Amino acid sequence: MTKAVLLSVNPKWCGKIAEKKKTLEVRKSKPKMDVPFKVYIYCTKGRGLHFWKSITYAYADDRSHNAFDLCGDGKVIGEFVCDRVYQYTTTNMDGADISENDVVSQSCLSLKELDTYEHSAEPKENCIYLLGLYCWHITDVKIYERPLDPSKIWNLNKAPQSWRYVEEVATL
Repeated sequence: MTKAVLLSVNPKWCGKIAEKKKTLEVRKSKPKMDVPFKVYIYCTKGRGLHFWKSITYAYADDRSHNAFDLCGDGKVIGEFVCDRVYQYTTTNMDGADISENDVVSQSCLSLKELDTYEHSAEPKENCIYLLGLYCWHITDVKIYERPLDPSKIWNLNKAPQSWRYVEEVATL
């Protein structure tokens, strides 16, 4: 079996990924696996915004919707291929392998948001992490026609806090 990653993503960012506006996902850690690897997008349950999938497009907003749009909150809404992981730090650009402008524009985050995230508590996962952040490059995005229940795919009893390893599924 091939390893993949199940990544928890806020509905707002799911919408940006679906629109192909967000091409970097910023995390404090990265999987111990070679690129490229498959990433399944788990949409967290929204408090204000919700992720919606219609027949022709996907989006995030806070309004009520017609009976034909499907809510993706708490579901696997799609997948992408991570073909490169860049290291980035807000404090010492000598150690970064991607420019600040690229991180800001591709992650849809401000420098202040990146700095705040970088200097919050360190992760406690079984993963690789150093000073700074990891920018997972998003390619080959596929948003599913119908959001899927992750417990029925991988027999999970709870969603990942940030991300976790899962077995790659041939077709979803």
